[in-house]
Amino acid sequence: MEVAAAIIAGGRARRLGGVAKPLLMVGGRTVADRQLAVLRPIFARVLAVVAEPADAAAWGVLGVQAVADRVQGAGPLAGVAAALAAAGGQAVVCVAGDMPFLWPPLLCALRDQSPQADALSPRRGGRAEPLCARYAGRLLPQVEARLAAGRLALHVLLEETAGTSWLDDAQLNELGAGDEAFFNLNGPDDLARAEGLARSRG
Repeated sequence: MEVAAAIIAGGRARRLGGVAKPLLMVGGRTVADRQLAVLRPIFARVLAVVAEPADAAAWGVLGVQAVADRVQGAGPLAGVAAALAAAGGQAVVCVAGDMPFLWPPLLCALRDQSPQADALSPRRGGRAEPLCARYAGRLLPQVEARLAAGRLALHVLLEETAGTSWLDDAQLNELGAGDEAFFNLNGPDDLARAEGLARSRG
């Protein structure tokens, strides 16, 4: 099974000065640079999905194909739809654009495990991680129908899709995927914590 990766970049971070989150600096490198350093050795194709077409140019400089959300203002579900459409039938591992500490063994598991599943997602403590998950290309019509109906919750898509497989806590522990693997940047406190984590990791 061929699997692509997509960075769901999202919109501007109003709580962090209006910057596109993948362009935030963590430990002297942008989040985008950190993510690409992990994703490129694992996936032959890496895309970026931007909420605002003007943000596509920054990804072009990095040599990454960027596509825009297919529905404006519809959140991550629109990003997943755009990623699946751009991938042309390939399955896609989607990651949020504000996760600076992607964990390679987890990404390899998302790429390779349960290849026949409609989706494969970590579920920590019973809670899905929909922006560190794989979506099959055949899910695109279902995703687009949910967009049209305003049913935008991505975790609900995973939970209501009969063909979703899960990586549970025991499997995540075996992969060494701790909290840092899902850490994201929502506000200034998170950014300060990320700096500390980056220093501790060297």
